Amino acid sequence: MPKGIFLIRWDDVEGGIIYLKYPEDLEIPNPVVQQITISHNFTESYIISEEKNWNSVSYYNENKEIIIVLVLGKYDDGNDYLEIVEKFNQEIDKVTEEQKLKENLETMFHISLDAFRTTDEVITKLSNEVAYLKTREYDFDVKFDFITKSNQLSVKSKILFLLAIKDFVSIKDFEQVIKTSKRWFFSVLETLVKNEVVGYDAKNDTYFLRV
Repeated sequence: MPKGIFLIRWDDVEGGIIYLKYPEDLEIPNPVVQQITISHNFTESYIISEEKNWNSVSYYNENKEIIIVLVLGKYDDGNDYLEIVEKFNQEIDKVTEEQKLKENLETMFHISLDAFRTTDEVITKLSNEVAYLKTREYDFDVKFDFITKSNQLSVKSKILFLLAIKDFVSIKDFEQVIKTSKRWFFSVLETLVKNEVVGYDAKNDTYFLRV
């Protein structure tokens, strides 16, 4: 999650100096300020800085001679915030008053937080969906195990049922859950393949349901 945002200006004596920052208690090591300043070298460019205890994305605005730096959390990806930094860069060109610039600094920081929350929500949603699908797959496996052990289905039905809940099944997979003679098993499987109910992937040596 973004931690703050600040601006760097050049000073002929001190080098890069912090011009404005938000929030006010944002901690910025001076060596980092100098490193970012030197890296941009007064050239309009994006730079993603990833160090042991520092992560940021920055842009040098040539017109204002200001470097915009968005400070990120340890696990944030700077590429996700390039568009936000670009928007703030455009705002800087429009602003002449320092107070207005400071207000915009706060606004852009909160926009970066909104972007983080949106990304985090998407990831959380996808994680939940994956977990749900894994649970469903587990449920199917349990139900299939119950059905096969009940010995109420024919070999043909067991083959089709397994192929219905898995995309691809190997002979080893079949043998683990279908207990019958190999001769009868292969006879049934070959008939299903011949009738084009089941397909065979020679490259991966697996079977699949033709649907």
